[in-house]
Amino acid sequence: MATETSLEEVAGTGTAAETVQAAFESAGDEPIQIIVSRKDQRLKVYRGQEVIATSRVSTGKAGHSTPTGIFSILEKKRQHFSNIYDSAPMPYMQRLTWSGVALHESNSVPNYPASHGCVRLPRGFASELFSMTERGAHVIIANREAEPQLIESATLFQPENVELASKLSELSLGPAEPAKGHGKLELLSDKPSEDPLAAKLSMRLNLLDQVRQSKAPIRVFITRQPRGNLVREVQVMLNSLGFDAGEPDGLAGKATYNAVRAFIEARKGSIEANTEPLKAVIDKDLLAALYHAAGKGEVPTGHIYVRSNFKPLFDAPIMIKNPSEPLGVHLLTATHSSSEAGKLNWLSVNLTDRYNETMQSSLGLEQDQELGGLVASADVLDRIEIPEEVRAQIDLLVNSGSSITISDRGFSHETTPVGTDFIVLTKPDLPSARPVRQASAAENQKVVKPKKLARNDKPALVEEKPARKGLFSLLMNRGSSLTEVKTR
Repeated sequence: MATETSLEEVAGTGTAAETVQAAFESAGDEPIQIIVSRKDQRLKVYRGQEVIATSRVSTGKAGHSTPTGIFSILEKKRQHFSNIYDSAPMPYMQRLTWSGVALHESNSVPNYPASHGCVRLPRGFASELFSMTERGAHVIIANREAEPQLIESATLFQPENVELASKLSELSLGPAEPAKGHGKLELLSDKPSEDPLAAKLSMRLNLLDQVRQSKAPIRVFITRQPRGNLVREVQVMLNSLGFDAGEPDGLAGKATYNAVRAFIEARKGSIEANTEPLKAVIDKDLLAALYHAAGKGEVPTGHIYVRSNFKPLFDAPIMIKNPSEPLGVHLLTATHSSSEAGKLNWLSVNLTDRYNETMQSSLGLEQDQELGGLVASADVLDRIEIPEEVRAQIDLLVNSGSSITISDRGFSHETTPVGTDFIVLTKPDLPSARPVRQASAAENQKVVKPKKLARNDKPALVEEKPARKGLFSLLMNRGSSLTEVKTR
């Protein structure tokens, strides 16, 4: 369970500032994590599993709901003015998306949703929170209260010094012969290599070394294999088998389809062609046939992406067992182990995410709605298999503050090619149709009786009013009258 340090929220007094600062200094150097509950209209700041500050907030009102999901602080400004709402002041702004969602100070922070989508913070607390955070700190916005829990799994990464040159030579970095006789020192030298694969390996090793020296935390994202990657994987496999599909860019053009047709033609007459015929379309069956032809076993069902300092480092296919089962949404954050030097502890926050029937069909999964869109983090980690050469690169870079995000949906449109971490949006509740009131059986059988008249009363005659005619009708009638006169 998380331990909580109470914060006296008295705006503009020294008491609140001193309380936050004391909690902040006593928490050590573990990474900060902010969790906002829309249901409770509360914000909690965590250092590891300890709550070091709390505050009331005001999230988006109806029609301007604050999105739920996993975010990072992208930008910080002490003085900022809205470029959407008439240059409204937004002091101590901490941006979560480039589309306009942020944490910021406000004079109006009621205990209910009232903003246009941002998370409003009380005066006094906003400045203290601003001083506690850094760019890249994770912010979770949930529909309910959530807290980090300690988790252990062999799938989680641990710092390790590994010799990458031999491991990375196994990566498919392009159609080239494996590098021979290239040690790590030579790969890291500035002297250009004549071997294309050796040059790519040199670039990768240089990049990893720079990130490691910077000691910046890395961001890892695990999701299902998306459609765009299916095309790229087909292109990579075709090229590796000697069928020129062009540059693996995820775009199915003329060269790609020509290579597909050439592969199908070369496959004719084989046992596989007779038992599992293929069409000239890019689908999972084609990718499975390419993997079988290359002797690589099963087709990857997932993908892993790695970023640092809001920039992509690399990505690779992985295996997710039981792909018809949901992954859910999880944020796992690494912290220093207090019991074992050089080891990382991992904390997990589990979020609700519901999928409608269309989304389930698109993702190829079945979600049990009775579970409320939650999936146990430990169960999901047990289903993830990461190739050794990919794990070696991440183990080289991982440190305290690094994180792993897992989601079925993939990262959202808020994730830009450069300038963000992996932003994941969730839908904690499914939209419900408006109920249509059905008439009861008694109402359907009810007969309306005519009103009784008094003895001397007579039914009133309703005088019908002549229909109003437009100008066009009047002209037509006038034309008809003239015609009748002429033909008499």
